[in-house]
Amino acid sequence: MVPRKYLYVPALSAALLSGCASIPSDWGRSDVADLARSHGRSAPSGGDAAAFTRQALDRPLTPEIAVQLALLNNPGLRRDTAELGFAAAQVYDAGRLANPVLSAVRLSPGDPTAANASLTLGIAVNFVNLLFLPANSRFAGAQFESAKLSLASRTLNLASEVEAAYYEAVGAEQLAQMREAVAKAARASAGLGQRFFDAGNINRRELAMEQASASQAELDALAARAEAIEARSKLHRLMGLSSSQDVWALEARLAEPLPREDELDALSKLAAESRLDVASARKNAEALAARFGLERRTRLINGIQIGAEREKDFDGSINVGPTLELELPLFNWGGGRVAAAQASLAQAEASLDEAVLDSGNEVKLAYAKLVSAKTRAERYRDALIPQREAVVARMQEEVNYMLVGIFELLVAKQQEYEAYAGYLEAVRDYWIARAELTQAVGRRLPSSDQPVEATLDPAELTRPKGAAAMDHSKMGMPGMDGMEGMDDMEGMEGMESMPGMPGMKSSQPDSAPSNSGHAGHGMKPGKGPAMPMDHSQHGQSSTPAKDAQSGDHDMGDMPMPGMKHEMPAPPRRRKDVEQPVIQEQPHAH
Repeated sequence: MVPRKYLYVPALSAALLSGCASIPSDWGRSDVADLARSHGRSAPSGGDAAAFTRQALDRPLTPEIAVQLALLNNPGLRRDTAELGFAAAQVYDAGRLANPVLSAVRLSPGDPTAANASLTLGIAVNFVNLLFLPANSRFAGAQFESAKLSLASRTLNLASEVEAAYYEAVGAEQLAQMREAVAKAARASAGLGQRFFDAGNINRRELAMEQASASQAELDALAARAEAIEARSKLHRLMGLSSSQDVWALEARLAEPLPREDELDALSKLAAESRLDVASARKNAEALAARFGLERRTRLINGIQIGAEREKDFDGSINVGPTLELELPLFNWGGGRVAAAQASLAQAEASLDEAVLDSGNEVKLAYAKLVSAKTRAERYRDALIPQREAVVARMQEEVNYMLVGIFELLVAKQQEYEAYAGYLEAVRDYWIARAELTQAVGRRLPSSDQPVEATLDPAELTRPKGAAAMDHSKMGMPGMDGMEGMDDMEGMEGMESMPGMPGMKSSQPDSAPSNSGHAGHGMKPGKGPAMPMDHSQHGQSSTPAKDAQSGDHDMGDMPMPGMKHEMPAPPRRRKDVEQPVIQEQPHAH
């Protein structure tokens, strides 16, 4: 007979081992927050998400506030965080024994005169679960660590996506403002063209060209505004805000590109050390490799149960003893479990290789996009914009001297706006590429601590500055009756000289305009003394019968009542040439 103390061995073992495992506190969320904080991203402290959201929406939105709102409210991130609970539950289950199995058998005697029935009580535990308890605990713990690394990686990715969406929204808003300014100038040009057409100074084809340009500018402005609305909606969704919470305001201006960038080699090394998705894939592969090795060694061990029984026989005698149930590997030798473990390991290793390849390629691609966008922004800032500003300034002088027409100046002003718009696009692309590079590296970039300066403001660019433009209200020249009131047309207030960006080298004219063709008012270079100008056929050129290609132009004695000139004196007239015969010829604007 087995001593009664042996009956308590399985129960005691279960009691001791069951205390070794418990559900991880807060499902590991604090560990995830620490990982994100160590990589430059921190969620807001405190548990009142609604109060933090209300306070954040009362202030102009910055990239940092947008990221914190997303980490707090984004439903996708909350769903991923909830998935961490499954890994925590596996840790709990792997560290505990399976529940014991209690059995009872009562047998009635075949003899009706027998006084007692046979009663057997037994208890058994799964010995395989007990045998593999440490290995199962290690595997579940490694899976849990992998899940925490993966969640922290998704947290960093969401923060980078929010940053990119923020820069896209701000850039789209600035571009929309700039396109609307271009459309306003195009409407002014079309309105002026209508007045010139009514006065008979341009033909119907030239009027249609001006109107088509204005319509195209209007369409571009509408498209830009739609893109701004779409970009704002995308950012709003990433921050996890409802439609009723769309009350936030953006900081209206992006920052200038940073003066110094990190080296590509340094960023590649940093990414190899910092990418949490790579660390998660590596941890998962290591856990599955250990699991595969265990399955290969224990493939023949299946179901084993040990326990004890107490039997009361018909005659009243009591028998006690241990029990053993062993599954014999006659038909199933565990090959399926080994194959499944091997396939899981191969899949995990492929995922690890994919993560490593993506890490290197994403860093290289994002860095190339960053350098390209920064180069474009610098070319716009240092070359094209100053050149466009110089063209507008020169043409303003030439319009005042009636060397070119107002339409040419309007076209130059629109081209200047296009240069500003191109610069804004390049700056937007730079900051989006920088957010993508941060995501590719897996942590905040070392160069992010540099001070930044705001870029040009579209509202400031399109605001009239400087001296008043040419006043045509008192033009006493024949045929100019369609130009009175030109200065008060919508879109014409921005035609004065406009300041460039801070720190930008802007070329300004330093001398009077050279003798050139009178393109805007239909006069070609002439010889001899000044003659009264007939603008009844405005838009047609006056071409001399002789020496039609001469580059000389004399307006020294031309009376221009009502003209306000705040420019250097015009060129001196030439007296050594003979007066040509003036004929009216068609002139294309």
